Amino acid sequence: MDQPTSIFDRVFGQTRPVWVALIVSLTLLLLPFAAVYLDGALDEFFSQNRWRVFLLPPTIIIYIWLVSPLMARMGANVIESFRPLIQMDDDSFDRMIHEVARLDPRHEWIAFGIGVILGIISILSTDFDQGTSWSKSYWLISSSLMYGVLAWAIFASVSSTRLNAALHRQPMQFDILNPTPFEAIGRQSLLLALVFIGGITLSLLFTFQDANLSSPEFWLVNLIFVLFVVLIFFLSMRPTHQLLLAEKKRRLEPVQRHINLAFQDLVQRLDQGQDPGNLTGEINALEVYEQRLLAARTWPYNTSMLRTLFFSILIPLGSILARLGVDILLP
Repeated sequence: MDQPTSIFDRVFGQTRPVWVALIVSLTLLLLPFAAVYLDGALDEFFSQNRWRVFLLPPTIIIYIWLVSPLMARMGANVIESFRPLIQMDDDSFDRMIHEVARLDPRHEWIAFGIGVILGIISILSTDFDQGTSWSKSYWLISSSLMYGVLAWAIFASVSSTRLNAALHRQPMQFDILNPTPFEAIGRQSLLLALVFIGGITLSLLFTFQDANLSSPEFWLVNLIFVLFVVLIFFLSMRPTHQLLLAEKKRRLEPVQRHINLAFQDLVQRLDQGQDPGNLTGEINALEVYEQRLLAARTWPYNTSMLRTLFFSILIPLGSILARLGVDILLP
């Protein structure tokens, strides 16, 4: 079944026709140029590289608009992967999804409003010269909208974790030796990390200055961002890890108990000079099974996901080098 949509999902999470995406994106990207043109300050706008800063808010909003449908589809894939594992009838399952996934519209508007207020405070607290009236109005409105959409998106992302937590709490039957159904959680976590990396990269492309290279604060902040992305990747999978780890322990305990009892029985028979019979073969079979259980993964990611995350972390650094190259070639 389809997950119920919030206001955020209806605005950003729906896939739009390509022509709609192009028209909306071009309109948002042309607005700062129109505002500066009305002020008659295009020469200064380009000579002082203000166009980069002015393009950041619409670019971030467009980016959120484009990646949100991907996140929505990934969430639907997680529900679809978990459905065969959960021991619950369809009506109860659908009712649970609706109850957990529903967002209060008032909370969404509050999150958006808080972001807008923080954006206005951030703009008013800086000494950035936004130019004349049209440019000032555009900068204040676009920046506050960017902060509002960011706060709204973060609230929606955090709220979506309730659904994953609820899925993990349901009665479930699965094979610990077959982690395939849980890899959807790993892919979702990877996509979430990549979305944050993409946002960081866009911010660097539009706001990076050459002087930042010699600033310890710049490198410290970006190192914190990298650690935050890695933390997001693993924390998103933690409920699945706990579930798989508990099932692994549950399956291991009786196997190891049977192995110990079989060894005791074997030693007793040997001491008494009796034929061990099939005990040796049983012990070997149990040990093979034990090794398979011990090797079972309890994190829902694979090597490919880790490799993708590692190389994606290098993208912000690559964006800095690209900016330096462009500045050298096109001063």
